[in-house]
Amino acid sequence: MKYLVFTLICCVLMSSTDVTADTRQNLENDLRQIYEHKLLSLKTPYAANKLQFNAQGTLAGSSVACPWSICGMLQVEKVVLAHGRLEIGGKRVILALRSGKTDVRVIPLATVRGIQIRVDLPDSPLDVPQVNQILSRVFEGGGLLERVDKYWKPKFDVGGPDAADQMKVLRDSTPGAIVAELEGGRPVYLVNPGKVDPPKPIHTPDPEYTDSARQLRVQGTTVMLVVVDEKGYPEVLEITKGLGEGLDLMALTAVAGWTFKPAMKNGEPVAVMINVQVAFRLQ
Repeated sequence: MKYLVFTLICCVLMSSTDVTADTRQNLENDLRQIYEHKLLSLKTPYAANKLQFNAQGTLAGSSVACPWSICGMLQVEKVVLAHGRLEIGGKRVILALRSGKTDVRVIPLATVRGIQIRVDLPDSPLDVPQVNQILSRVFEGGGLLERVDKYWKPKFDVGGPDAADQMKVLRDSTPGAIVAELEGGRPVYLVNPGKVDPPKPIHTPDPEYTDSARQLRVQGTTVMLVVVDEKGYPEVLEITKGLGEGLDLMALTAVAGWTFKPAMKNGEPVAVMINVQVAFRLQ
């Protein structure tokens, strides 16, 4: 009789474990269908490539906040549901925006550095709506284009191959003018020595060459407009003169990782739009 009772207990425990494992696997499959290969937007963008949040959406540990356009988006590649946590792996996505058009749209999505996000989950059984509710504390809902429209508001048409000349004309005709606004009503100026001093590069890693460009011996300069914000981060990037063979995306990726000492206006840091040239030379 004791052996029979022990056997029954073991069977119940094994059955309970199987049900839990099956439930977890079903939930993971559902979450993978929802999130894999999708773009997600962090409510608060952080520079670290490994981030952990609790179930209330609070970051564990610390990380430097950085602009949404260069570290707030990720393209999900893998979703894993483990006991007590959800792990999301993917790649950062740079949003290169049109700098001089009112119908602002995303240009290329330059997929760059990898990122791993862990979100702690309660121990109690969960379903898809409950997990979605927890993730909504970490990620922002809504459409990407609506987010972009709020993020970047140009006031003048500046862009294309002659962007540098356009900027000079604009600087001469309307000195001190606000050329655009970043999210939160933050003004963007043009550099104007004596009135708006330029940002000073601090960290400017070189871009990588693509295999195809190396094989074809493509050399030259990628030119882009860059808005360097009041903290010294590149916040808006637009290719105005490209080289092709993937070099322009390499230039975007490199410049997105640059840092500056911010531009100054009346002793205060401000955001400015500048012309940046990225040279590709084969040794």
